[in-house]
Amino acid sequence: MIGIFLIILFITLGIARFAARRYEDALKAGSIHTVPGAQTAAEAAREFLDEMGATKVTIMEHNALITNYYDPKRKCLFLDRAISSGTDAGSWAVALHEAAHATHEGDSAKAFQWRQGNIRLTRYAPTLVALVCLILMVLKRMPATRVMMVCSALCALIMLVNVLSIPVEFNASQRVMAWIEQKLKRHASLIDVFAVILPRIAWRDTGIFLKSPAYFFYGLLPMGGKLRPNQKTPPKK
Repeated sequence: MIGIFLIILFITLGIARFAARRYEDALKAGSIHTVPGAQTAAEAAREFLDEMGATKVTIMEHNALITNYYDPKRKCLFLDRAISSGTDAGSWAVALHEAAHATHEGDSAKAFQWRQGNIRLTRYAPTLVALVCLILMVLKRMPATRVMMVCSALCALIMLVNVLSIPVEFNASQRVMAWIEQKLKRHASLIDVFAVILPRIAWRDTGIFLKSPAYFFYGLLPMGGKLRPNQKTPPKK
């Protein structure tokens, strides 16, 4: 029985590694292609948002462990310095993909909120589950085999919920792709590059399962809160 749960755990970790590699490969492939005109990713995101009617969304440079995401509550797109100022296809893909989340409406917006909840779960829950299981083993409150089974099952459930919501990410990449095809219609080879890397960018927040310890312990540190955007201070354009 324990063997089955170990296999489930390995499959869960395998999916997370696959997702992380897809995102890493996208950045690597995109980094060698400079977009004509030397327009930065932040500038491209601003143009995309304006054309999509999301003119009230601001773009803020923010360097921290948690960055490169759209915050619907403050209507702000947070980008780290490297992505924001990048002129390569990889930086564009990340910035535009996250900007596309600002264009969700109706049921699509609700699906995005569900996706955000799943992302937060993936960031913190795996490490919390592992710690609780470890404590139970040390205190001998539960047999080690049962603890491993519970840990494997919960981690697999977290991954399943994340994967079920990933279509929201692919939808965002598809909308960006439609815009790219018009924006770069004179650069067919570059459009092909984006057609490859944008779907891979969509896997990023599934791969963060592997970085759960970093997110979890970072959040416990006093500096963790300081490095996050101030919830009370409105971002500046």
